Amino acid sequence: MDIPEIAIISIGRDKQNDIVIENPHVSRHHAQLMICSLTSFILEDSGSKRGTFVENEGELTRISRKLIDIDDKVWLADLEILVKDLLSKVKTASKSQPKSEKDPLDFTVEFTALQKVYEDYPILRKACRDRDKMIRLWSVIGGSVIGVGTVATAGAFGILAMLSSAGLSILIPTLSSHLLSTDEKLELIEKEYRQRYRCPNPNCRDPFGNREFELLAKQKKCPKCKAIWVK
Repeated sequence: MDIPEIAIISIGRDKQNDIVIENPHVSRHHAQLMICSLTSFILEDSGSKRGTFVENEGELTRISRKLIDIDDKVWLADLEILVKDLLSKVKTASKSQPKSEKDPLDFTVEFTALQKVYEDYPILRKACRDRDKMIRLWSVIGGSVIGVGTVATAGAFGILAMLSSAGLSILIPTLSSHLLSTDEKLELIEKEYRQRYRCPNPNCRDPFGNREFELLAKQKKCPKCKAIWVK
């Protein structure tokens, strides 16, 4: 089975970019974001004159390439911006869909989706050093896929919405690519697992660590926030 290309969003002053930044200090083709998952991205500088920066232990560090989170803050030259705010500037970003009403403590659907995250984690770690094995794995466990063309039709947030319930198998196109080093792939798997395998209530987010999913399901509710996991 063929693995699709990873979606990449271009950033800069030039009008042809997916995200246009009207700042005289930002280069015409300043940087690009590689979409790895719902919350993880590779930020890569495109040879900009004034640089791309991230915060590292309280200090700004100029980067050429780095794995970042959707809640991280980055600097394009002297422009300070959150990654999620940067994504909102994608030209074709889709309109948000109206939310259906439900019990504010009912997270049964979101909790069920975490079973796949738990199961995918050891499989992907074991396979990530072997690209051919990863491609074969894709044909077995499948998942949501993002390709370059998808950015133009769905917009950045449309793509992110597609990824929310696909476990860690959404990482397979990225992990199968030559664009990331093995260390970057392992870092991405670990980051996604730790970030997603936790209480699905956004007001709690208590991390589950290595606790087995079956044991968590038997609890039925979060002991901290009382979110409903299983009815």
